[in-house]
Amino acid sequence: LQPTKLAVQQPKWFRRHGSTRGMDARAISSLPTAHCESTAAELLAEEALSAGIDAVMSAMSAETRFTNENEAAFALLRKGCRHSARSEKMPLRLVIPEQQAVVVSFLARVADRRSAARRVKELGRILLKTSPSWQHLLMNAEQLGGVSGLLSEEVKALGLKAEGDDAVPLAVPAVIQAESRVFLRESQTQRYLSIASSHSSVVMTELPVSLFVCHSAGKGASEFSSCSTEAEEATKRSELKPGSFEFGLEHEGIPSLGHFLGSRRRWTDLELCCSSSSLGKREIFRLTGVSMQHQLTGMCLHVDPLCPNKVVLSAESSSAWEVLAAI
Repeated sequence: LQPTKLAVQQPKWFRRHGSTRGMDARAISSLPTAHCESTAAELLAEEALSAGIDAVMSAMSAETRFTNENEAAFALLRKGCRHSARSEKMPLRLVIPEQQAVVVSFLARVADRRSAARRVKELGRILLKTSPSWQHLLMNAEQLGGVSGLLSEEVKALGLKAEGDDAVPLAVPAVIQAESRVFLRESQTQRYLSIASSHSSVVMTELPVSLFVCHSAGKGASEFSSCSTEAEEATKRSELKPGSFEFGLEHEGIPSLGHFLGSRRRWTDLELCCSSSSLGKREIFRLTGVSMQHQLTGMCLHVDPLCPNKVVLSAESSSAWEVLAAI
């Protein structure tokens, strides 16, 4: 007689998700003994990497934060990458593209410190072995994968080519249409519209960080607020340019996952934000030529070349915007 194999009943969460992420201590303790060590290691790797990514996103959200937090963020990222490299599931492969771009930008800045060069190189080697998306970002960061970069030898050994050597770009020119996934780039400064981690604020970054999903605006959503006076509505309508496709931009990534680009009032001024989980009147935009216009106010998105990290709603000036499709 053949020996009968006993079927071990696993917790419902583990059977459904195949991962310990989100399980409480009691559920983890109920896992079969054979899984205990491996699941504990995977959980540790996921939590360590998540803490490192969050710390980097926070440090890169503002210059003052980078100055104050970059060393602690680098230490947490290094710990997370090391644990991930030892994990069978390799959590680094699950990091979304926009966060990968921020991490590489962060490493490029940290690499300027001689004292951190060896540790940055260590992390770069781990990331190069992870996935093509990490490889692409690293080899096109001059301080890391450039000719004289920290990882130049590793990049050559893998046979990788930079963008100037016919590599595939991260994004290509596109048009705004329903369900398209796009980056927004200001033409003059060549910076990208991005969502920062602090209070869902909107900033401009050198790398494509925030990916947006376009949604067609329904008729009701584009109507003006009932709290506006008739005179205000008439003024706004006269400023709006007819015949343009109206749309909403849903952020696909962290922070503000699933939230829409829109506006909010801060004291007497209007500012861009990404805090609404639904597509309403404040979250409708239109692209008229190369200008991006806020439907509710008639104001346009503008980036001052003298202050390239900041994007504002302006009634007087308008920047030219490029729509790039993610590939």
